[in-house]
Amino acid sequence: MMRKAGGLDIVRKNSKNQRMDFIKAGHPKPEMSHRQRACTVSVAVILLAAAISAAGLTDRMTVLASTDRPGIFRSRGTVQCEEAVIDAADLHSLYSYVTEKKNAAARILQQLGTRFRVQAGTVICDRNPDTAQEDVDLSQLGWPVIAQAAADSQKVPDGLAVLSPEAALHIEGVEEYTDYYVMATADNISRGKAAWADGRLLLGNGADNDRAHGEGLRDGEEGRVPEFLYPLFSVQEASVEIRHVHTGAPEKEEGMSGCYQNTAKTKTETRKCDRELEKTEATWYPNPEEPDGGSWHGGYYTCPSHQGAYDSPGKCPKKKTVTTTVWSHEIVCGLEDALYARLIIRGTDTDYTDRAVRLEAVLEQGDAYGQLVWPDENQLVWTDNDGNVLGTGPELTVQLPGAYRCSISAANEEIDNREVSTTVRISGFLMRN
Repeated sequence: MMRKAGGLDIVRKNSKNQRMDFIKAGHPKPEMSHRQRACTVSVAVILLAAAISAAGLTDRMTVLASTDRPGIFRSRGTVQCEEAVIDAADLHSLYSYVTEKKNAAARILQQLGTRFRVQAGTVICDRNPDTAQEDVDLSQLGWPVIAQAAADSQKVPDGLAVLSPEAALHIEGVEEYTDYYVMATADNISRGKAAWADGRLLLGNGADNDRAHGEGLRDGEEGRVPEFLYPLFSVQEASVEIRHVHTGAPEKEEGMSGCYQNTAKTKTETRKCDRELEKTEATWYPNPEEPDGGSWHGGYYTCPSHQGAYDSPGKCPKKKTVTTTVWSHEIVCGLEDALYARLIIRGTDTDYTDRAVRLEAVLEQGDAYGQLVWPDENQLVWTDNDGNVLGTGPELTVQLPGAYRCSISAANEEIDNREVSTTVRISGFLMRN
């Protein structure tokens, strides 16, 4: 008897026809007679029975047919069917081979997250990551359990709980809650990444990331905050000095114009030309009608500016009387360096759950504060960047980022700065429960 290398197949030389037949899986088999096929089926039944119950078999036992279960054999020795021979040692080897493969399959399933444990004397399996792996004799696993574990190895267990991010961080004042894992889809996976889910290969397309990015851009452009977030506001402190600014303007008219006293002074003076006289060239102009038959023209001295004719050289004696008016504009209000007040804006985000921030305005009095005239008790007025009135008084609560202005309501016209502006920004977010 020989054992083929690489398998459990047994062959024996037939003394009748002196030839060898090989029973080898995966290779073509020679044609068999009806009697040979019957023997082959019988051997297959014996192998199947041996794979389940070969433990405890001893060598050299006889083979008997079961009287209560027809077609089932009990081995108590050597089984011979024509040219194929198998004994108890071969059944032990077959059992060891099957057990080895079963254990290998179980270990692979354990690496994939399957937990085997004993319950009511039976080995069962589940995929709860919170379940500890028990020390189980894997050789006792039944094939139905392995088949179930293989089918469940790529499924997300039902009711698998995951804590919210706030619960994981244990943020004070934020209620912890429980969520549950669900099966991923291609949209949930980043573009360029892949994963197996429920036995299918998912190729990530990044759709969820794209949608979240787009929504974030729109929310940012429109100043919206998603409902599942609390905005954390920051406010930059701003201040301005409210000083006197001169009203009116210098005018060329006697009297007051705003803060200016206009005064005119007249000045009269005589101005002499005093330019050097220039001599003109003498020219003879013939004229038959004149007694001398013509006359001389030119040859005298004149002023380039005022003309005239002079017999001798020198400077132009021409004089002119000029009257001019000189204006002075004196500031007479006495408030050149006066400080009415200093206006300061601050912001405080004390309670993030209200999704708002409180703005506070402080009006510090200056040395000329008493010069301010207030039409009513509302000294401070709040507006948005478009000039819409949002409220009055020292405080304002806002829920949106942007520019906000606070101005004084004084009736005085001689004020340089009436308002101060600050910008409310969102500096961060906090997950809502």
